[in-house]
Amino acid sequence: MDLLLATKMSRSLKAVSDVNRIRILGILVTGEHCVSDLVERLAIDQPKVSHHLAILRGAGIIHSRRQGRHINYSIRASVHKRVETGQGVMDVFDLGELSISFRFYESGEGHASMELGASSPG
Repeated sequence: MDLLLATKMSRSLKAVSDVNRIRILGILVTGEHCVSDLVERLAIDQPKVSHHLAILRGAGIIHSRRQGRHINYSIRASVHKRVETGQGVMDVFDLGELSISFRFYESGEGHASMELGASSPG
């Protein structure tokens, strides 16, 4: 593997390597959300949420849409697909150099849980 490919893969992994960014993705797979909704659901302050959203946007995973005073965020359709497996629904993010899969689901207590799988082409 050459250095350029390894660098691109590392950058993509860094974008999804934070617990709050994973939690944001778990929320955004359900549809578009504004920052204030994410702040409330994540129970972290607005500057931190905005910081994580900027990293995900910079990685090309999400995009924003302004609606009046609110900015709404959603996952780019070109990088996300939902796949039915024998073990349930899997959310797959194609980041170009690699593909990352999350299994977001609700536990009996109503808390989101996830499993992670990753693969690279070739």
